[in-house]
Amino acid sequence: MDVNKAIRKQKKSYKRFMLIMSFIFFALPIILTITGRITWFYILYLVIIQLLVILAVLAKINNDNLKFTYDNYRIKVSSGIRRDKINIVCNKVAFVHVENIIRKTDKERDFIIILIATSRFRSRRMIPINEKLLKNHPYIAFHYQKIKKLNPEKKYAFTIIKKGKLYKYELLDTIYRSCVYATFTDDAIDKIKEYRKGLSQK
Repeated sequence: MDVNKAIRKQKKSYKRFMLIMSFIFFALPIILTITGRITWFYILYLVIIQLLVILAVLAKINNDNLKFTYDNYRIKVSSGIRRDKINIVCNKVAFVHVENIIRKTDKERDFIIILIATSRFRSRRMIPINEKLLKNHPYIAFHYQKIKKLNPEKKYAFTIIKKGKLYKYELLDTIYRSCVYATFTDDAIDKIKEYRKGLSQK
């Protein structure tokens, strides 16, 4: 897969979806007014359709939205409809892993980025390492035990980046270039190679 081409398609698909939904949202009330069928049944039907359009737009924004900036010290990440923010201090990142998943929303293949650091970055999205993480992600648990043996005095926290779809490739590549003290798993490296392969073919 040409990741960069797929990212461009994702951007175009997002814009096209928003234009179509906007057209439906504004056109239906106009059509109802023009036809003159302003009854309680049609008004209720219109309200239901408008609500479904709004929910579809919110879901699309929530799944696709991922923005980040890098200032040579930290990576500022914003994702989802609530624009959840993470300030990743690059020299504090210890471990980066990628896991392939199937998205619940549309059953499409995707991946998540799991990041472990020695600081919580003053962010509520950075959570102290807990049993739930280690139980649900055995591969993380294996590597975390190795990290703790090397630095038993340090406290670690983690975050999982799920939103953004293909935009996560760009973020992962930026993390790789910026977080020079971090260990990256083979799965993470494979994703980075996949992304850079598309860049080299331009």
